[in-house]
Amino acid sequence: MIRTPASVKAASLIALSLLVLPACGDNDDNDDNAIEEIPTNYIGLYKTDCIANTVLDLSHTIRTVDMQADGGFARSEEYFSDACQTSALQLRVEGTVQEKGDLPENPQLDMLNFSVSEVYIKVNTDLLKNTLNTTKFCGISDWAVGQERDVSGADCRGFTIKKGDVVQEVVDDREGTLYFGNNFALLLNETNDRPNAIDEKIPFHKQ
Repeated sequence: MIRTPASVKAASLIALSLLVLPACGDNDDNDDNAIEEIPTNYIGLYKTDCIANTVLDLSHTIRTVDMQADGGFARSEEYFSDACQTSALQLRVEGTVQEKGDLPENPQLDMLNFSVSEVYIKVNTDLLKNTLNTTKFCGISDWAVGQERDVSGADCRGFTIKKGDVVQEVVDDREGTLYFGNNFALLLNETNDRPNAIDEKIPFHKQ
């Protein structure tokens, strides 16, 4: 079997992360109809199990979402080179979340809009750190392992999520376990449309 050199894999990770980023865009709903408060059953920290991954040259990921009573949210995705033991990259996004009512095509699902205010990236391997520094990713040439960097307003050469974006989602609450749309992973979204179905294979468990 031919093994891909680690340096090539790291470069591939960066290239793919620039190409397959989130579904962000203008809010397609009327703000006058916005429901300002998040239902109490959604408030809290939710986390997935260790999920087998098929992209980014990494094998697994863990995703979390924290929805707060004051309308704030934090979402994170951590990518691993093994079964969720060796972390390679973490993406964290913060902002505000609004419920927008039932999805017209499927009233069982609620519509949520995640408005982005801050975006952070943390690199957790020397190999990836060196690649980011060499390419001056997001205009930064002093990336350090374990140091989270704010890239909310940086020019990241195709990294599309930024301050002011709105990520449109759907959610289904099943006895305290949340199921989000098929494109809920920030690094995997490839459409600007709101999902019209949930991903039943990836439950978010309340912590």
